Amino acid sequence: MTSPTLGFVDHLLCRGRHLQQLGRNLDALRILARLAGCRELPPAVAEEAQSRLGELQLRRKKYARARRHLSAALRYAPDNARYHFLLARALDNDRDGDPARAAEHYGSSLALDGTRTDCLCAHGQLALRLSRTDEGLECLRVAAKLAPDDVKVLAQVAEGLRTAGRADEARGLLLAARFRNPRDGRYLKLWNDFQFHAARRRQDAARSEQAFADDGPVLLPFRRPAREAAPRPAGAGKIIRADGPTAPAPHLGGPTRVNDRRQAQ
Repeated sequence: MTSPTLGFVDHLLCRGRHLQQLGRNLDALRILARLAGCRELPPAVAEEAQSRLGELQLRRKKYARARRHLSAALRYAPDNARYHFLLARALDNDRDGDPARAAEHYGSSLALDGTRTDCLCAHGQLALRLSRTDEGLECLRVAAKLAPDDVKVLAQVAEGLRTAGRADEARGLLLAARFRNPRDGRYLKLWNDFQFHAARRRQDAARSEQAFADDGPVLLPFRRPAREAAPRPAGAGKIIRADGPTAPAPHLGGPTRVNDRRQAQ
């Protein structure tokens, strides 16, 4: 590869990095895809281009594309804990992904670097969903021990413990964090959110128990059958007056006519 080509490759890589740091993900994606399409790239450049493409596609929720790029990056660096973690996230968050493979890559990442709290939390929650309760709780507890005052970690650990039926343990962790940080409103908000969700879960459980109790036999009130009405007579629909006879009113005579003859006199 000639020197001008190396200069062009370095320019594209630097440009892609800069755009990604600025949050211009689509522009960075276009530049890095152009770089990945170049032939005979140095292994370090190809690895970085594939890993950045995978991360960008993961943020765009294009999980199949992210898996393809991250798998390519792992071929260059199979012992990279971050690549295993990102690939596990792509498998875990995809509806068409494979949770068992995601758990394997989470485990590989932790085997290479057991201090990654983000990986510990994600692996713990996935293990709980897979009914691997002991493994999931162990990951969450290690994450809480490594970062006892990290609000994001505490939120994920508390949610996982509550889901596993360890609400008292989660409550103790949050109370201890509030005690260590009494003037930080983030911990108060975290505590209030936890209390709200716990109360809502208790209400849902109470409604479920009530609905189950209402499924039993229902006793209907006894009512006597209505009596059949007697047939009405033929003239029942007519109105008959029974006010008796009345005396006729007197006939008053008309005005008396005066005799024409007497008037003439």
